[in-house]
Amino acid sequence: MRRALLVALVLIAAACADDAGTVATTAASPFPVGAFAFSASSSLGVGEERLLVAVSDDSGSRLASPGIAVTVVAWPEGQPDLAQIAGGIFTWALVDVSGLYRANFDFGQPGTWIVEVIPGGGDALPAFPVTVSADPPTPAIGEAAPQSETPIGADHELSEISTDTAPDSRFYELSVAEAVTSGRPSVIVFATPKFCQTAVCGPTLDIVKAMIADHPGVNFVHVEVYTNLDDADNLELVPAVIEWGLPTEPWVFVVDAQGLVSGRFEGVVTAEEIDAALSR
Repeated sequence: MRRALLVALVLIAAACADDAGTVATTAASPFPVGAFAFSASSSLGVGEERLLVAVSDDSGSRLASPGIAVTVVAWPEGQPDLAQIAGGIFTWALVDVSGLYRANFDFGQPGTWIVEVIPGGGDALPAFPVTVSADPPTPAIGEAAPQSETPIGADHELSEISTDTAPDSRFYELSVAEAVTSGRPSVIVFATPKFCQTAVCGPTLDIVKAMIADHPGVNFVHVEVYTNLDDADNLELVPAVIEWGLPTEPWVFVVDAQGLVSGRFEGVVTAEEIDAALSR
């Protein structure tokens, strides 16, 4: 019964897909035997959410590719009749090296959800669970952004508050508290380019840095994840990371002029996603 439902959903998605949708139009290639998918999102909450999915082979090599179209299906555990379908949008994590698929879902209830990735032209990969929290630790869409006091360039050398190898001073003019109470929209990047465990902090920060010239009415703030940057053996989390409840890095938040979160992006993000959140 569930398989029939999923097949029907996939056929509907294929018929309806367009550039604004999510099912890729490139020729699909099945993943090799032994491939598996897993969640790359660490903080999911009830409501509209962005799920990141990674695909690997049994040796751990990443297999997600712009040339492989996938459909992502999610349903509450034990309730396959509530299945939702979304085409997976391929997004580079490290350009020409590795990537992920992202898919948007409306998680209508907390608890365990089951996710299945179906490559075009191939069988579904093994399903995996994700946890949807009623109260995720990170600020949710519509919540007030924490007014964190973060260091600024006027008080510090940039090398003391950023591991970016080419820091843009405009990202260090305002503290988070000043930005989210300024009456202007803000883009806030939590990233540690030098010490990033996922290796995507630098590329993510670079994507946001490239946007600043085209958004003169928007505050841009980079928050380094650690203090003691000159002592790699004694790094400490900055208070803002704890105040924002961040379990991983990098994160990008868009905050509207009223100080409410209008976009939250873990890990990889595109300029188009940030622009969409700014226009809400």
